[in-house]
Formats: sequence, structure tokens, C-alpha cells
Amino acid sequence: MNLDKKLDILPLTKTNPKTLEALFGKKDITPMWVADMEFEMDASIQNALINRISNSGFGYEYKPKSFYKAQKDWYKKQYQVDLNQEHTFYSPSITTTISIIIENFTSEKDRIIIQPPVFMEFRDVIRNTKRRITKNALKFEKGVYQIDFEDLEEKAKLENNKILILCNPHNPVGRVWKKEELKKIINICKENNLILISDEIHKDIVLFENKFTSLLQFENSWDKVIVCTSEAKTFNIPGICDAMAIIPNEEIRNSVKATFKKYNLGRTNALTRVALETAYTKSDSWLKNLINTIENNVNLIEEELKKSNSKIKLIKPEGTYQVWLNFNDVFQDTKVMFHHVTENSGIGMNAGHWFGREGALFMRMNIATTKEKVQFAIKKIINSVL
Repeated sequence: MNLDKKLDILPLTKTNPKTLEALFGKKDITPMWVADMEFEMDASIQNALINRISNSGFGYEYKPKSFYKAQKDWYKKQYQVDLNQEHTFYSPSITTTISIIIENFTSEKDRIIIQPPVFMEFRDVIRNTKRRITKNALKFEKGVYQIDFEDLEEKAKLENNKILILCNPHNPVGRVWKKEELKKIINICKENNLILISDEIHKDIVLFENKFTSLLQFENSWDKVIVCTSEAKTFNIPGICDAMAIIPNEEIRNSVKATFKKYNLGRTNALTRVALETAYTKSDSWLKNLINTIENNVNLIEEELKKSNSKIKLIKPEGTYQVWLNFNDVFQDTKVMFHHVTENSGIGMNAGHWFGREGALFMRMNIATTKEKVQFAIKKIINSVL
């Protein structure tokens, strides 16, 4: 995979001096925190976008049959899902959809279950909608994260808990939940009439022969499932990409549809349409190359930690292009850890406690970049705690 040659001149969030100063206390830092890639976009997508812009206007568009066919074929091939277009809505973001579902199907006294350490915007959405958080914290045992099903069963029974938000593959710990685990979640939600929202944005970045299972495969078992997803991570187009909500349940679907209509959401973006249709039909080999590159970067980190006999432990990811590093054998205080590693390595990573207090003494590093940069970064991190 080739490095994007224009990274240094793009106004990217991860390199914004004000943001770096606010988060890391200095601007002179190697940013490896925001979950986007540093690779060149697939040439087929680039060429399709250039062709669309050349000698063309940007009037109001609709999605043609070719788009829907490409998308349907992709979902069938990649996830064994027969995508029903009538169940699918296009949204500005996954968190937009989650906010609408929370507001439409819960009241301010109600609670939403999340599984920390988890994507911090789940917490923000719940608080911004004036709902309350119920934690079904993941269990960390023998170096592996598991769902605490006993705890989930108890909390699902409580009347005020109305929705469970699942992250699959899980950000930041990198688990790709197995089909058997998902079946247990479905059964718990069905028994307790919980709406189940599944954030599946990292679904294409599945590593080391692990297998992704979409919750859409269970819609005949429990139809109060909403899959929120996007191809933004897969093809590195978060700056132009829409999100999707796939909603089998008619009552939930009609409610969301009415809200989308009220706020005029879901219009077709011409560049998004072109990028996605091209990606679905021409970017398969690029994606395979990406996954191979990420796997090699994970292996490199594992080798460097082993070679140096470091006390830092790698939680080997099953999916996503981030790694979750365990500093429990090095530090006792998470804020001391974050300041020390940042200051002494010069590498800007996410502090684990940003994903909830359950992430204390961990850090998340984005490895969707070159082997050389990953090797440079992990050596700096290792040396920072010697």
C-alpha cells in the first residue's frame, strides 16, 4: 500500500495543531490516534471521482439501479446478507441515526446499555439526548475480552434499560464477535424486548482468518435490530461518505423515516454515490491488500514487543486497523501513563480511559499506515517506558 502523498497539506483532524495542543499538550507529535488511513485511495475510486467531476454539473441526484445492484451484490458476497433496499436509509453519520432512534423510542428517564471500553461517541450521544448510561463492561480475562453475559442478562431485565448498543467489530479492543456470542445477545434482547443497535462500520477490516457476522443474519429471530454502518473506514472516505441504517422492523423504520423526512436527511451526495458504487465493483483486490498490510503491521508490533522483552502487552486484534496496547504492568495511574508515554515517545495515541474508565492503563494506536512508520512508532513507545 502506498502512502498518500498529500497528507502533509490536507487539513486533517488528526494533524490540526489546535487539536494536538489540546489533547497532547504539544503540536510536535506523530499523530496515530484518529481512525482514518494514511494510504492512497484505490486508483479505481480516484479515477471514477475525477471522471465524475470532469465536464459535469452537480444537480440534484438520485441513486440509480446500478448503485443498488452493486451494493446488494457486495453485501451478499461480503456478509452473506440479502440487503433489502426498502429497509435501508442513508444518514449523515452513524451517530445521527443512533440519536434519532434513542429520541424516538426512549424517554429522558430511560437508560441505554453500552459495553465499555467502547467508542466514546456512544457515551456522548446518550448524554446529548439526556438519557442515562448503563454499563455492561467487557470482561478482560487471560488477555482476551469477553462479553459479561451474566451481567447483561441482569441489566436487560431492568425496566428502564431500553436499548443495547453493540460494536462489531469492537472499537477499541478489536474483538470480532462470534456467531454464538451474537446469538446469546439476540436472545437476551428478545426476552427483554430491547432494541438492539449494531455499529458495524469496521466490518470489512477482519484479520487473521476471523469471520464477521452481521446482525442482519438474525432478523428472523428478532426484528428489533438496527444495523448502522458505512463503508467510510473500509475505503478511507470518511470525508465524503454517508452512513446507512438498515431497519427490518416496520414500526421502527417508519418512525426513523418520518424523522429523516422532517429534517430533510438522506439526500444523495453525487461524489459519495460514485465512490461507493466504484468501490463495490472494483476495489476488492485493494481491500485484500489492505488487510494483508494491517496483519503484517500487527505481526511487526508483536515481534518488536517480544524482541525487546517489553512489559507492554499487545491485545492482538481480530478486526479494525487499530491496536490496543496494555500498560498495566508498567504504570499504576492512567493519567501518568498517558503523559509519560506521549511526552517521551512523541507518538500521539488515544488514552484508553477516553473509551471509559474500563480502558484505563491501555492506549489505542492506529496502524493503517506504512510498515516503516509503525516500526518507528512502536520502537519509540517501547523505549519511552524503559
